[in-house]
Amino acid sequence: MRTVITYLRFSSAIQGAEGADSTRRQNDLFKQWLKKNGDAQIVASFSDEGLSGYKGKHLTGQFGDMLARIEAGEFPEGTILLVESIDRIGRLEHLETEALMNRILGNGIEIHTLQDGLIYTKDALADDLGISIIQRVKAYIAHQKSKQKSFRVSQKWGQRAKLALAGEQRLTKMVPGWIDPETFKLNEHAETVRLIFKLLLDGESLHNIARHLQSNGIKSFSRRKDANGFSVHSVRTILRSETTIGTLPASQRNDRPAIPNYYEGVVDIPTFNKAQEILDKNRKGRTPASDNPLTINIFKGLFRCQCGASVHPTGTKNKYAGVYRCNNHLDGRCDVPPLKRKPFDRWMIDNFLGMIDVGNDGESERKIAALQHEVEIVTARIKKATALLLEMDDIDELKIQLKELNQKRTELQTTIDNMRRKASLTDKELPQLKDIDLMTKAGRVECQLILSKHLKGLTLGKDSVTVTLQNDTEITIPTNPLPLNDGSPIFEIADKELLDIDAYQL
Repeated sequence: MRTVITYLRFSSAIQGAEGADSTRRQNDLFKQWLKKNGDAQIVASFSDEGLSGYKGKHLTGQFGDMLARIEAGEFPEGTILLVESIDRIGRLEHLETEALMNRILGNGIEIHTLQDGLIYTKDALADDLGISIIQRVKAYIAHQKSKQKSFRVSQKWGQRAKLALAGEQRLTKMVPGWIDPETFKLNEHAETVRLIFKLLLDGESLHNIARHLQSNGIKSFSRRKDANGFSVHSVRTILRSETTIGTLPASQRNDRPAIPNYYEGVVDIPTFNKAQEILDKNRKGRTPASDNPLTINIFKGLFRCQCGASVHPTGTKNKYAGVYRCNNHLDGRCDVPPLKRKPFDRWMIDNFLGMIDVGNDGESERKIAALQHEVEIVTARIKKATALLLEMDDIDELKIQLKELNQKRTELQTTIDNMRRKASLTDKELPQLKDIDLMTKAGRVECQLILSKHLKGLTLGKDSVTVTLQNDTEITIPTNPLPLNDGSPIFEIADKELLDIDAYQL
């Protein structure tokens, strides 16, 4: 009995009824061949439905699994691989397709292409010039067809994206759960989304938010059949989604940029940006689930000891703030004493404006302007490279350069967006910073965001704390005792020789 394996594939460009027809056609060819070859038995079947052979995506699917099992010797020599045609194996460049075939044939597997009745074996491909030429020509034609199809699909999506940007066409029928699919307007679930953002900005953890939604019987608006309420993952997904501000996310698959105002926004941009900053901040450590506001560390991720270890609040109980303690202190590896938390927090808040005056020199705006200029230079180079590529088709080196330039522009733009986002973290003016209520979770989260925006870090010493601003200015504050807080600007305190402010250069 001869052993047979089958491989079926159709590309991502074929969907719906056309895809089903391709599957039926290929399966019919397998059945017809088996009827004519009664001594053969299928031992394994592989299929990649919706995976492109032009870009080699099928190599990560079941084709890749099949290839691995062939090379592992799972199928005996003489096993037959049935495919509809040679382009089912791939529509890559003909040399790459030939290399894939050689990996299969080199392990004693025969390839039978049912559409044209050809049989490829290791010996035939090496000895029969006609078979070799046919294989190469077919692979070349298949690649050219896919290349042409890919270009047409790309052009089609490009045109649709332009219409969508102009608000004249919809790109997808799939919409978020808080958007009505018919009207593209907000539905009754929009209030749930707003509640999720409000709870986060009020200082609640993702666990507490999910627990609140579940305990109040708020139904999930996921359209998945297996959806069962809200989880930490689903809450985080909603908070991270650009669709909440009305933006259709960019598509790498279709090389389409993000489209703003595609949906009706459920929250405003400052709220979304502030939520992203909280989520980014919380990635550095566990978010407190306690209702006690003092569990929120306003210097989260910023405080270290002069010995190099992290510094965290300890001993927090009810209304007692506890102390800042080096992680190495308890086991005797560090002799830096703990710092009382409440008076230090209060001193920092009361004098923070003076520190900002030291560091507020327009540096952020200059950095953004410099990065924006770099983006313009890279964009100009991209335009030149694209023009050359249109004139000189198939220049691989130019394609690689174009890809690298696009990647660099994306990275630069991401940096600019992050800097601008940080600049819009809060609608609370800095002069009101002293009015923040540190005994509420929302107040401490607000304070945490402002501090992380302007401070690079704090270093705890035996009798001082060194505060480093974002522009590397260092301000050394004595802690035993803290300088008197009489409302004086920080430069005046320094003039009284109560503080040491290092010189800095831009």
